[in-house]
Amino acid sequence: MDILSSLRPGALMVVCAPHAARDAVSELAAELALNGSLTVLDGGNRFQPYRLAHLLRRRTRYVDQIARRIFIRRAFTCYQMLALLQSTPAVRQPILLIDFLAGFHDEQVRPVEVDRLVEMCLREVDRLSRFAPFLITLSPAPLNGRVYLLERVCAKADRVIIQNLLDQTATQPALFLE
Repeated sequence: MDILSSLRPGALMVVCAPHAARDAVSELAAELALNGSLTVLDGGNRFQPYRLAHLLRRRTRYVDQIARRIFIRRAFTCYQMLALLQSTPAVRQPILLIDFLAGFHDEQVRPVEVDRLVEMCLREVDRLSRFAPFLITLSPAPLNGRVYLLERVCAKADRVIIQNLLDQTATQPALFLE
């Protein structure tokens, strides 16, 4: 995935991959942090700060200084995601929104409420992406009838990358080897 060269202010990029492209995001975050400040918004508890520190240590001895330029915020529900986006200032540093839709698959939240919240979140994404390179990662939608959310987010993007979704079929391992 060549994500870094495609990130630019005013252009929204969406990556849909298993585990919300967790490993690729760590590598991208390390690269971006080496070049300046970075905001990470985590919606699915997917961001791995220890992995990021490990990647940075391989490339520089100034890990502490670089870590101070990385701002990490998390949301665990769809309501928290909206509040997180609304409270994020529009700055010129790259923003990684990891596993954006994770909290929107909660079956306790009515579909009409989910639609309203996603629309409000996407307005906030528009506001933030005008000034900064903005990447959203998504996990494949669970089979609960909310696949349309993934399609809605992808429709807003200037570039969409879909990675290895067909290779992720679930299989039951054999209990006994023959």
